[in-house]
Amino acid sequence: MANVDKNLFPPETFRETDPQPQQAAPPAPHAVGPLYAALRRRFEAAGLPDAATTASQLLARAAEVPPLELPLHYRDTLPPGVLRRLLSAADRVAAGEPPQYVIGEVNFMGLRIKTDPRALVPRPETELLVETVLCDDIISRRPDARIADVGTGSGCIALALAAQLPKATIIATDIDTAALDLARENAVALGLSARIEFMAADLLDGLPAGSLDAVVSNPPYVPSADYLRLPGRIRFHEPRRALEAGKDGLDIIRRLIPRAAQALSPGGVLFLEIGSDQSTHLKALLQNHGFGAILVRRDYQGVERIVKAVRCS
Repeated sequence: MANVDKNLFPPETFRETDPQPQQAAPPAPHAVGPLYAALRRRFEAAGLPDAATTASQLLARAAEVPPLELPLHYRDTLPPGVLRRLLSAADRVAAGEPPQYVIGEVNFMGLRIKTDPRALVPRPETELLVETVLCDDIISRRPDARIADVGTGSGCIALALAAQLPKATIIATDIDTAALDLARENAVALGLSARIEFMAADLLDGLPAGSLDAVVSNPPYVPSADYLRLPGRIRFHEPRRALEAGKDGLDIIRRLIPRAAQALSPGGVLFLEIGSDQSTHLKALLQNHGFGAILVRRDYQGVERIVKAVRCS
């Protein structure tokens, strides 16, 4: 029987668990239910957003069950080795490391994406970017479209597009070769490596003029002053070059728009994820480089987050 480290989880943390059906005897302190309660409280005390979700995901990974099924296993106990690894992982999360790096993967558009410090953690806002591409009329009329994912990072965008657009040609570029290696690893793990061409490139360098039907990108867009105010779990662990983009957050986007205009065929589409308060400046940049039919989509918090623009003929 494994013993719980009392320095990590003081005895009082086990006095209450989530509501449970009446049982003849309470579960052991190191059973899944009490461990979940202890993890949740520890993460709340550490100021971690979504402490309950993080506790559930971390424990579900240790118990090798889907997070939604975790309550069905509240009376199960973990083997000693598994418990030790769980407590070590909890230490890392409580110390400020992104839970997604500790767990080692995230669910992105139904795909299991490996995550580590080589690339940004995929976020729900980027799922919205992919959904916008998949629902676009222009893309739906071109099943064999050539699509470039610029700054692919973990590869989540390119992989989701490849999984949903089996006839399309997907090109994933990144200037960071370490991030590109992670994207390739994810492609191999998901059986999609034959569907994606990976290129070490600055933005769209190396792609012929007029050769693409769509360009998709979640570029760095955080203003320098805002970057310094990001939580430590982001600033100290996720790659800075994938986040910060100058005084107004548009340094990379300013370079990308004219290159996208050149690489896209007439009628081709540019899809961008952007930061708050950037859409007005972005519309002017797009119009100055021959883009029209500009649409802006808000994210789940009501922030203008996704921009679509069509290259004029």
